[in-house]
Amino acid sequence: MPLFDAYLFVDWSARQGVLPAQPRADAPWIGERLRDSRWQCETYHRSREAAVLHLQQRLLKHVRAGRRVLVGFDFALGYPTGFAQALGWTSSEAPWQRIWRELSARLREHPGNRSNRFDVACGLNELCGGARPGPFWARPENAASASLPPRSPGFPFVSQNGTSLGRRRATELALPRTQETWKLAGVGAVGSQTLVGIPIVQHLRQSPELRDCCRVFPFETRFTATPTPDVGPAIVCTETFFGIVADATAEALRRDPSLVRDRVQVRAQCRWVAELDRRDRLGEWFAEPTGLTPAQRAAALEEEGWILGARTTAGGSLPPS
Repeated sequence: MPLFDAYLFVDWSARQGVLPAQPRADAPWIGERLRDSRWQCETYHRSREAAVLHLQQRLLKHVRAGRRVLVGFDFALGYPTGFAQALGWTSSEAPWQRIWRELSARLREHPGNRSNRFDVACGLNELCGGARPGPFWARPENAASASLPPRSPGFPFVSQNGTSLGRRRATELALPRTQETWKLAGVGAVGSQTLVGIPIVQHLRQSPELRDCCRVFPFETRFTATPTPDVGPAIVCTETFFGIVADATAEALRRDPSLVRDRVQVRAQCRWVAELDRRDRLGEWFAEPTGLTPAQRAAALEEEGWILGARTTAGGSLPPS
């Protein structure tokens, strides 16, 4: 039985400034597909604000129609084990909840599609302390700060309270082409997208009409082959990695080089999960990955999260795209 009725994938962007009207890469793109009709479209957005508004409107429409929706974001939903502890944050909440709440309180989006993400990273580095600035690193020249080094501080990074932070999460080790969440700038970096993205997911899951049916994989769903009820409404938010559909993306661009890569990626990702769901195989990717130690499993569920599409901790082959 299919798990979802609709699929949405978001190619996020931390780029500053309102983007041009002409669709381009390195901008927010949202792909959407309906299971029954196979209707699919991709939308380009000139700012994060516009993208969030569109996403929220689409989710509300699906929820009101009683649909079960899969929403994937191409940024990390968690950090390597020990981050909350390194910051000195203690509470009855799970570490991921504490981090999400704190990022949502610190991150600000300003008019003109501008955020204070580098200031947030500097503040978190100062809380971590240690013999050298970290764990966040990499920034443009106009964001120079003694608290945010231009190069990696080296890992494991030891905070001022003695907590050791790794460079990568277990799920990133399962997909070696992914990049670390500490890196904020440079080719392929996802750190800035994560800082501005997690507050967006927090906003969506706490909105009055969505909060009762919205869950985050695997933090709230846990590892299970059946993350949705038999009938909706239901929303499952996941982390995704577009490298999973790299072959399909490359083939589409080969056939038509005029296409925007970001648009092709969200389209291919929607098709990938829809086809798995059609064949009753999607649940396998929500089930517990093979090879997890008890400590890795606990970390994935309480702090690090997991990328939909990573199935082993040994960097096994990617699923076919």
